[in-house]
Amino acid sequence: MTGTLISLTARQLLGRRRALIMLLLALLPVLVAVIYRLGGDEEGAAEWTAGMLDVMGLGLVLPLTALIFGTGALGAEIEDGTAVYLLTKPVERWRIVLVKIAVAAGATILITLPPLVVASVIALGGDEAAITPAFAVAVVVGAIAYCALFVALSILTSRALLIGLGYVFVWEAILPQLFSGTKWVSVHQYMLGVADLISSAAPRVLDADLGGVTAVVLAVVVTGAATFLAVRLLQRFEIGQRL
Repeated sequence: MTGTLISLTARQLLGRRRALIMLLLALLPVLVAVIYRLGGDEEGAAEWTAGMLDVMGLGLVLPLTALIFGTGALGAEIEDGTAVYLLTKPVERWRIVLVKIAVAAGATILITLPPLVVASVIALGGDEAAITPAFAVAVVVGAIAYCALFVALSILTSRALLIGLGYVFVWEAILPQLFSGTKWVSVHQYMLGVADLISSAAPRVLDADLGGVTAVVLAVVVTGAATFLAVRLLQRFEIGQRL
């Protein structure tokens, strides 16, 4: 049953036009990297690439893709009423949640990671290679954390997409400029901390607000808490009860 659930969820997320739209969005950093290289300005390539991957990759492409896949993995079934068939099957609710998070995170990584790696390699031109694997690991960590949060949110409320957009563009993009305390509950900051921990580039290239170990611990805690919440919500869920 688990294999069937994985297959059905993967087809649901990747078999529609939204996957193509997300892929086109994910290719934007590649286009920007190509333009940068054609400009011939190789001075400060490491700092520029790290900034581009941070803003466009970790700050835009990844969270938006995770939001679409995370809220759609189970939320779409709840919205159209087909979740009732899934929830009446003899499948543990925790298993359903784990599969939905895993497939959503896998789809997010599949769509976002290759273009970001390509963009990094193009922009760097072979220099400061330590940046590329650092951001690659950060993408994996962020995809899992984001999808756990958004799957839980999609069970809790029918406004998951709107709330998720607010989290990505207000809480993570704007509020950190005003209140430093928001970094403790920001997946974006966790990803930067992880990248900073792994990268051997100069400190000026990656200057994360959170220490690497702290970022890893917080990412694990948030992912675990979101997964636990999603399981509890689904265990108590009844069709038509969402906000």
